[in-house]
Amino acid sequence: MFHGRTRELGLLRTALDERQASYIVVSGMPGAGKTALALHATADFPVVYHRVPPLPESHQHDTLVADVARGLNGMSPPPASGGEVFPTGWQAAFRRLLSAANPEGRPLVLVMDDAHHLGESRARITAPLFDMLTRAREGGLPIHVVLLTSGRTPLPGTLDDDSAEAAAVRLDVLPLSCRAAAPMLPGSTAEDIIQAYAVFGGVPGRLIHLDTGATLLTNIRRTMLAPEAPLAQAGLTFLQWSVQAPARYAAVLASLSLGEADWKTIHEGMPDLTASGQVAPYVKRLEALGAVESRRSLDARPGSRNTRYGLTDPFLAFWYRTILPNRTEATLASPTEFFHRHLRPTLDPHTASVFPSVCRQYMAHDAMESVGSNAREVGSLWSPTMDVPVAGVLRSGVPFYGAASWSPRRPGVELLHDLDRAVGETRYGFGRELRLRVVYARDGFTAELARQAARRRDVLLLTAADVLGNDGA
Repeated sequence: MFHGRTRELGLLRTALDERQASYIVVSGMPGAGKTALALHATADFPVVYHRVPPLPESHQHDTLVADVARGLNGMSPPPASGGEVFPTGWQAAFRRLLSAANPEGRPLVLVMDDAHHLGESRARITAPLFDMLTRAREGGLPIHVVLLTSGRTPLPGTLDDDSAEAAAVRLDVLPLSCRAAAPMLPGSTAEDIIQAYAVFGGVPGRLIHLDTGATLLTNIRRTMLAPEAPLAQAGLTFLQWSVQAPARYAAVLASLSLGEADWKTIHEGMPDLTASGQVAPYVKRLEALGAVESRRSLDARPGSRNTRYGLTDPFLAFWYRTILPNRTEATLASPTEFFHRHLRPTLDPHTASVFPSVCRQYMAHDAMESVGSNAREVGSLWSPTMDVPVAGVLRSGVPFYGAASWSPRRPGVELLHDLDRAVGETRYGFGRELRLRVVYARDGFTAELARQAARRRDVLLLTAADVLGNDGA
């Protein structure tokens, strides 16, 4: 199934339609849907698909030569030798591509999946690749090379150097938003679907294991609560494939599983490291893998270190918060008993930590429905005395400030008054005629809050059903 990639698909197809030869880098965490995106984008192009093996360089270029020959079979006749000694290695594959490109036809596309293995083998692919692209441009031959790489893992040589020849597109495939993932999630109401998103996240490689006709409990039981279940070890498998010694990386993920945290909190979760600076390589690597993101308050001054770190996908947070600490019992207790003892008490607090990010997604992509404009900037505001989890500026120029409540109790005017006080403390958006307050809630608001909102043009009330929209619930 292919959901929620309209923007990425458009960007990639636009780059592929260009006649000038180029290379394109598509990055994202494992299972994010990079391969599906590339295959959809190249469906009506002449394409050669190649998966880079995790082997030494000689094996890598030999398999590329074989895949190029296989992929081009029938597209064009093999190049005439004319007595020329045909090159070996990377040059052999790239010269074969040049010989097959049609200056009058659609661009020829080479998709190199798992391209991060090139960096791991220190493959000397850069010079041959750029030589081919240069020859293609000089000869008017439309060729594109699409590199699919896990996370933001560095590629070999100058392919990852900002000072080198720029890629036509550098596209980061993030986990799906809640609304985009909704068709793959179980649940009949917006509340159910958001809770399912908080558990399973937005990585399509994990969502394909779900049964949308079953309950959340049933899906958790089938996918996590047995040793052979497809997601039972997913939180650790992700690290074991990506790093050599996963223990400290797992400690970082466990620290962030309760929600966004500062540097001090992450360090406290790694007691074997005496200095906070020792944490940096682990956080940086997790950021490169696409598992961790850093955010600064929207009103932070340049150079400010006031940074929060969080997990990019809710599944990792849920797995490290709930499954990892109880893995032994998860395999011994009955699924129903385990759910009521360990999952049910944490489900609402965990969903509450995810709900603000769902609201930020809404403002970025779907706020047109309620305020006539999506956000051109979205994030959060915080200081020692205030915290606004959803904030930004609409494309219309209106700044907005949001409070998100997942409490089963309907929020009242106190939440709006707290939001008013926070808006009064920040310079972000100061001076605009209208500064919009948005209160997000699980399923409704007290009558008093609804009355106050009706009297003020700067207040908007949105429920989970509004945030998820008709497409999701």
